[in-house]
Amino acid sequence: MKKISILMLILLALTQVAAAAEFTGTYAEAKAQAASQNKPLLLDFFADWCGPCKQFAAAVNSDADIQKAVESVVLYRIDSEKGAGKDLAKEFKINAYPSFYLVNKDNQTLAFWRGYGKSDFIKMLSTSLTDLSTITEKKARYATHPDLTSAVVLGRNSSELGEYKEAVNYYSAANLLSSAANGYLYDIFTNTANGVEDSLFTYDESIKAADAVINQPKKDIGEVIQVCNIMISMAKSNAKQADVAKYTQAGLDASAGSDDPDIKKAHSMLMVDFALSVKHDTATAVEYKKAAMPENWQKDAGNLNEFAWWCFENKADLTEAEQLSRKSIELAKPGREKADCYDTLAEILFAKGNAKEALEMSKKAVTEAPNNKYFPTQVERFEKEVGQK
Repeated sequence: MKKISILMLILLALTQVAAAAEFTGTYAEAKAQAASQNKPLLLDFFADWCGPCKQFAAAVNSDADIQKAVESVVLYRIDSEKGAGKDLAKEFKINAYPSFYLVNKDNQTLAFWRGYGKSDFIKMLSTSLTDLSTITEKKARYATHPDLTSAVVLGRNSSELGEYKEAVNYYSAANLLSSAANGYLYDIFTNTANGVEDSLFTYDESIKAADAVINQPKKDIGEVIQVCNIMISMAKSNAKQADVAKYTQAGLDASAGSDDPDIKKAHSMLMVDFALSVKHDTATAVEYKKAAMPENWQKDAGNLNEFAWWCFENKADLTEAEQLSRKSIELAKPGREKADCYDTLAEILFAKGNAKEALEMSKKAVTEAPNNKYFPTQVERFEKEVGQK
């Protein structure tokens, strides 16, 4: 009995540690808690359909590294699409998930970033906690006394706000101030690439920034692959076939022979691009795509929908894509997941010339996710197409 009691106490203690990583209550109570503990408040804006949001939520309860990282803050998670969370999301102008705001007791922003990956989250939070001045204060100080930490935080902040020119300036300064081997070349590239769409940078400038990442002596293979994938997409949009081939090959070279599961998967996907966009062999590309999918992917709604959408985007075997899309609908959970599957099927049906059934599927998507603003536009689009026939 004594051993059992001790075990129960240990389990209870572990549960309490996990629970302590996240504050539950109202926003006002969370701010009061942060003030009483003299800690900044970390706001996690999430949506229940968001995959990375779910990963972070799980990590908060089970990953010791993440739990340690959030010990210095009061973590308050906000469902941005429900209840009071909708008003908070509007106040903080949230348009992507997850979004993280580090704020002080006066609700002033200390740092802001979006997206979740374990190492990136830990790095960004750690960097932000080294300087608890507000963004406004950081900018004023940086103008006269540039420093690495401020450059990185301000660069990330500018990037997340879509101020890509300013972000490149901050990260370029950070790259000069940093002693790290690979510095901030990757951040310079991503913001340059994002800025091309807004005509802040040229396509040629994105090539220069990409090649700087690819050709640096000590490479981060993951970053090189990301750069290559982005450049492949941009090259396709700009009808630069030679660049599609160039960056596909660069990605294959960087990822070849790796034992890392993620790198191997990326290599497989680059083989898909190689077959599809370089060799123009759609049948082989489909087989490569299937081989790159997770184990038992045909039993998972999300994976089926992803594959069907890929087929639609690349005009590859739409007959099989339709079959798999219908299967994804059968397996999908009610709500946003099923709505996404209906939307994919609608696009496939329309591509095959069946606008009437495409309209029916788009209406079902609206029924599954009535608060989503995108799906009604699809209904309007297909109604026009049906009316014209």
